[in-house]
Amino acid sequence: MARVLPAVLVTALALLLLAAMFWAWRARNKRQTAFHRPLEAPEIDARGAELGRASVLYVATTTAGEPLDRLTIPGLAFRGRGTVTVFEQGVSLIIPGEPETFVPRESLRSVGTSTWAIDRVVETGGLVRFDWTYQAATGPAEVESYVRAIELGDATRLIRAANAIVPASQTPLHTQQEGPSS
Repeated sequence: MARVLPAVLVTALALLLLAAMFWAWRARNKRQTAFHRPLEAPEIDARGAELGRASVLYVATTTAGEPLDRLTIPGLAFRGRGTVTVFEQGVSLIIPGEPETFVPRESLRSVGTSTWAIDRVVETGGLVRFDWTYQAATGPAEVESYVRAIELGDATRLIRAANAIVPASQTPLHTQQEGPSS
């Protein structure tokens, strides 16, 4: 009996934590109902020429200027390995098991680097940041998507290719600080 009580308490605490995580994620989804529309990807031949491609670790998509506010956009809600391809008409992100995300070139605001997002902190400029406008149910929303290139040099190639298609009228919303504020 002396060993059973601690085991029951630990199991109950673990179940309580799992339930709290489930309810928190569900509450986040309810708060973000405007972001539940998947992004339609055009046919391959409507995307134009491929300008760059890289294998990446997808980190997160957040509200612009709020790198700790993860958005639950279909195809972008969960972190994972994937492929980013820059076409003349936009940027495609494919994460196995998720719907393809295609950001049209008109929606891109800027492309740059960041050091941190959500719970990922890397060396200076270790994350590629795509600043873009999501057409939410409540109107346009400025968001940022973060990826980490797997191969050396791929980040620079992605940034160069994506900057070539960012509309000239777009200007960066902000530059992210180098690390989390204390």
